[in-house]
Amino acid sequence: MAEKKIDRSRRDFLFGAVRRFRKEENAGPAASTAACIDMMKEANALYVDGCWEEARQKYRQCLDEDKNDPDVRYRLGVCLYRLGMYRQAKLEFERALRIRREYMDAFLYLGLTMVRLERPDKALGLWKRYFNPGALAVQRELNLQAGLMEEGVSDPPETIAQAVEKAIAKAGHAVG
Repeated sequence: MAEKKIDRSRRDFLFGAVRRFRKEENAGPAASTAACIDMMKEANALYVDGCWEEARQKYRQCLDEDKNDPDVRYRLGVCLYRLGMYRQAKLEFERALRIRREYMDAFLYLGLTMVRLERPDKALGLWKRYFNPGALAVQRELNLQAGLMEEGVSDPPETIAQAVEKAIAKAGHAVG
Protein backbone atom coordinates (compact mmCIF):
# COMPACT_ATOMS: atom_id res chain seq x y z
CA MET A 1 0.00 0.00 0.00
CA ALA A 2 2.72 2.52 0.93
CA GLU A 3 4.65 1.73 -2.25
CA LYS A 4 1.61 2.54 -4.38
CA LYS A 5 1.38 5.94 -2.73
CA ILE A 6 4.97 6.71 -3.64
CA ASP A 7 4.38 5.59 -7.22
CA ARG A 8 1.25 7.73 -7.49
CA SER A 9 3.13 10.71 -6.15
CA ARG A 10 5.87 10.30 -8.76
CA ARG A 11 3.29 9.89 -11.48
CA ASP A 12 1.54 13.04 -10.29
CA PHE A 13 4.83 14.91 -10.34
CA LEU A 14 5.67 13.78 -13.87
CA PHE A 15 2.23 14.53 -15.24
CA GLY A 16 1.93 17.90 -13.49
CA ALA A 17 2.91 19.76 -16.66
CA VAL A 18 0.30 17.86 -18.67
CA ARG A 19 -2.34 18.74 -16.07
CA ARG A 20 -1.37 22.41 -16.15
CA PHE A 21 -1.54 22.41 -19.95
CA ARG A 22 -5.00 20.82 -19.88
CA LYS A 23 -6.01 23.17 -17.04
CA GLU A 24 -6.94 20.18 -14.87
CA GLU A 25 -6.91 20.43 -11.12
CA ASN A 26 -4.57 18.24 -9.11
CA ALA A 27 -6.13 16.60 -6.06
CA GLY A 28 -2.82 17.03 -4.22
CA PRO A 29 0.00 14.64 -3.48
CA ALA A 30 -0.96 11.08 -2.69
CA ALA A 31 2.24 10.35 -0.82
CA SER A 32 2.60 10.65 2.90
CA THR A 33 5.70 11.52 4.80
CA ALA A 34 8.40 8.89 5.14
CA ALA A 35 7.62 8.54 8.85
CA CYS A 36 3.99 7.82 8.06
CA ILE A 37 4.95 5.26 5.41
CA ASP A 38 7.06 3.35 7.94
CA MET A 39 4.25 3.55 10.48
CA MET A 40 1.77 2.30 7.87
CA LYS A 41 3.99 -0.68 7.13
CA GLU A 42 4.01 -1.55 10.83
CA ALA A 43 0.26 -1.04 11.07
CA ASN A 44 -0.34 -3.16 7.96
CA ALA A 45 1.74 -6.01 9.39
CA LEU A 46 -0.30 -5.90 12.61
CA TYR A 47 -3.51 -5.72 10.55
CA VAL A 48 -2.61 -8.82 8.53
CA ASP A 49 -1.76 -10.65 11.77
CA GLY A 50 -5.15 -9.74 13.22
CA CYS A 51 -3.69 -7.59 16.02
CA TRP A 52 -6.59 -5.17 15.75
CA GLU A 53 -5.94 -2.96 18.78
CA GLU A 54 -2.25 -2.46 18.00
CA ALA A 55 -3.00 -1.79 14.33
CA ARG A 56 -5.73 0.66 15.34
CA GLN A 57 -3.26 2.65 17.41
CA LYS A 58 -0.72 2.77 14.55
CA TYR A 59 -3.35 3.85 12.04
CA ARG A 60 -4.46 6.62 14.43
CA GLN A 61 -0.85 7.83 14.49
CA CYS A 62 -0.79 7.81 10.68
CA LEU A 63 -3.88 10.00 10.65
CA ASP A 64 -1.99 12.59 12.70
CA GLU A 65 0.32 12.94 9.68
CA ASP A 66 -2.21 12.57 6.86
CA LYS A 67 -5.94 12.85 7.60
CA ASN A 68 -6.97 12.36 3.96
CA ASP A 69 -5.67 8.87 3.32
CA PRO A 70 -8.67 6.67 2.44
CA ASP A 71 -6.67 3.44 2.86
CA VAL A 72 -5.71 4.33 6.44
CA ARG A 73 -9.28 5.40 7.20
CA TYR A 74 -10.64 2.14 5.74
CA ARG A 75 -8.20 -0.08 7.61
CA LEU A 76 -8.77 1.83 10.83
CA GLY A 77 -12.48 1.22 10.27
CA VAL A 78 -11.90 -2.52 9.85
CA CYS A 79 -9.85 -2.57 13.07
CA LEU A 80 -12.62 -0.76 14.92
CA TYR A 81 -15.20 -3.12 13.42
CA ARG A 82 -13.22 -6.18 14.52
CA LEU A 83 -12.96 -4.69 18.02
CA GLY A 84 -16.75 -4.26 18.16
CA MET A 85 -16.54 -0.44 18.05
CA TYR A 86 -19.22 -0.17 15.38
CA ARG A 87 -20.13 3.50 15.70
CA GLN A 88 -16.50 4.59 15.36
CA ALA A 89 -16.02 2.14 12.48
CA LYS A 90 -19.01 3.65 10.71
CA LEU A 91 -17.44 7.10 10.91
CA GLU A 92 -14.14 5.89 9.45
CA PHE A 93 -15.81 4.08 6.54
CA GLU A 94 -17.87 7.19 5.80
CA ARG A 95 -14.72 9.33 5.88
CA ALA A 96 -12.93 6.93 3.52
CA LEU A 97 -15.88 7.19 1.12
CA ARG A 98 -15.88 10.97 1.35
CA ILE A 99 -12.24 10.96 0.29
CA ARG A 100 -12.64 8.29 -2.41
CA ARG A 101 -16.25 7.69 -3.49
CA GLU A 102 -15.48 4.48 -5.38
CA TYR A 103 -13.89 2.65 -2.44
CA MET A 104 -15.73 -0.66 -2.85
CA ASP A 105 -14.48 -2.33 0.32
CA ALA A 106 -15.63 0.66 2.37
CA PHE A 107 -19.15 0.11 0.98
CA LEU A 108 -18.92 -3.55 2.00
CA TYR A 109 -17.83 -2.88 5.57
CA LEU A 110 -20.02 0.18 6.05
CA GLY A 111 -23.01 -1.99 5.15
CA LEU A 112 -21.81 -4.69 7.51
CA THR A 113 -21.39 -2.09 10.23
CA MET A 114 -24.93 -0.86 9.66
CA VAL A 115 -26.17 -4.42 10.12
CA ARG A 116 -24.21 -4.68 13.38
CA LEU A 117 -25.83 -1.41 14.46
CA GLU A 118 -29.19 -3.11 13.78
CA ARG A 119 -29.91 -0.98 10.69
CA PRO A 120 -29.92 -3.60 7.92
CA ASP A 121 -32.21 -1.37 5.85
CA LYS A 122 -29.28 1.07 5.50
CA ALA A 123 -26.94 -1.77 4.49
CA LEU A 124 -29.07 -2.64 1.48
CA GLY A 125 -28.27 0.55 -0.45
CA LEU A 126 -24.58 0.34 0.42
CA TRP A 127 -24.26 -3.28 -0.65
CA LYS A 128 -25.96 -2.53 -3.95
CA ARG A 129 -23.09 -0.14 -4.69
CA TYR A 130 -20.45 -2.79 -3.90
CA PHE A 131 -19.02 -4.62 -6.89
CA ASN A 132 -15.97 -6.85 -6.79
CA PRO A 133 -15.78 -9.68 -9.33
CA GLY A 134 -12.67 -10.94 -7.54
CA ALA A 135 -14.72 -11.80 -4.46
CA LEU A 136 -17.57 -13.87 -5.87
CA ALA A 137 -18.45 -15.50 -2.55
CA VAL A 138 -18.94 -12.06 -0.99
CA GLN A 139 -20.87 -10.77 -3.99
CA ARG A 140 -23.17 -13.83 -3.89
CA GLU A 141 -23.83 -13.50 -0.18
CA LEU A 142 -24.61 -9.78 -0.48
CA ASN A 143 -26.99 -10.45 -3.38
CA LEU A 144 -28.72 -13.17 -1.36
CA GLN A 145 -29.06 -10.96 1.72
CA ALA A 146 -30.28 -8.03 -0.40
CA GLY A 147 -32.90 -10.24 -2.05
CA LEU A 148 -34.11 -11.53 1.30
CA MET A 149 -34.30 -7.99 2.70
CA GLU A 150 -36.23 -6.74 -0.30
CA GLU A 151 -38.72 -9.58 0.07
CA GLY A 152 -39.09 -8.90 3.78
CA VAL A 153 -37.93 -12.36 4.83
CA SER A 154 -34.43 -11.54 6.05
CA ASP A 155 -32.76 -13.05 9.08
CA PRO A 156 -32.00 -11.15 12.29
CA PRO A 157 -29.09 -8.66 11.97
CA GLU A 158 -26.68 -10.90 13.89
CA THR A 159 -27.29 -13.79 11.49
CA ILE A 160 -26.89 -11.52 8.44
CA ALA A 161 -23.60 -10.13 9.76
CA GLN A 162 -22.25 -13.61 10.50
CA ALA A 163 -23.16 -14.85 7.01
CA VAL A 164 -21.42 -11.92 5.32
CA GLU A 165 -18.37 -12.21 7.58
CA LYS A 166 -18.17 -15.91 6.73
CA ALA A 167 -18.26 -15.09 3.00
CA ILE A 168 -15.52 -12.48 3.50
CA ALA A 169 -13.35 -15.02 5.31
CA LYS A 170 -14.04 -17.65 2.66
CA ALA A 171 -13.03 -15.24 -0.09
CA GLY A 172 -9.93 -14.24 1.81
CA HIS A 173 -11.22 -10.73 1.38
CA ALA A 174 -10.51 -9.16 4.76
CA VAL A 175 -8.32 -6.39 3.33
CA GLY A 176 -8.88 -3.90 0.59
